[in-house]
Amino acid sequence: MSVTLATMADALIEFILSLLRDPQAAAEFEEDPEGAMAARGLNNVSYADVCSVAPVIADKPSVAPNPTPAPVHYDRPEHSNPVVREIKTITNSLQYTHIDDRDTIIDQSVNQNIWANGDVNQTFGNEAVVASGDKAIAAGNDVDQDTTLDHSTNIGAGNDVNIGNEETNTDIDGSYNENTENTENTDNSTDIDLTDSANDSSTDVAVGDSFNDTTETTVDTSVDEDTTVVFDSGNETVIEDTSDDQF
Repeated sequence: MSVTLATMADALIEFILSLLRDPQAAAEFEEDPEGAMAARGLNNVSYADVCSVAPVIADKPSVAPNPTPAPVHYDRPEHSNPVVREIKTITNSLQYTHIDDRDTIIDQSVNQNIWANGDVNQTFGNEAVVASGDKAIAAGNDVDQDTTLDHSTNIGAGNDVNIGNEETNTDIDGSYNENTENTENTDNSTDIDLTDSANDSSTDVAVGDSFNDTTETTVDTSVDEDTTVVFDSGNETVIEDTSDDQF
């Protein structure tokens, strides 16, 4: 890559600034300094070129000195290329600072020099409409703002709908329906062979008079009676003894 001296200086300045603000670029430079510089067309940069742009880089508004330069520890011997050593010295001494300066200064003062032979009347009607800050709105009068956000998603089920960057079509037969028949018949019956079907072979017996017993009994009764009869009739007492009577 062939560049002029001015273009090379600008490219070198931008390269060193990228090492200050981009950790990935700094890591690539640390891993392969010559390769990183060659990729930016800076393979022909000299030590004097780096020294000449160092003050320009330090004067950049976005660049500030490190409060305390970070100690440099080398796990391997210091690089032999003086250009690489000088660039590392610059990146270890400076840091990239981003300043978000959003000051709004409105100056409506009038500075005039008037020469006149008589009275002078001046009328000033200065108006300033300023919109300062992110998403600011400026107007000369009242502002009616209607902010409506619609994050709804309308999906028509009658047609195919593709959402996102990938399209996946899936054909499903039967919609995962499953017909399962779980009919189970269990026969718990018991077959028994019986002769005469448990009928009772009984014998009818004819009984005369139903086992009634007729008994004729003759009883002789002998009574000995000894009776004394007293008849009370007036003053006479009659006693009759019948003890010898027989029945």
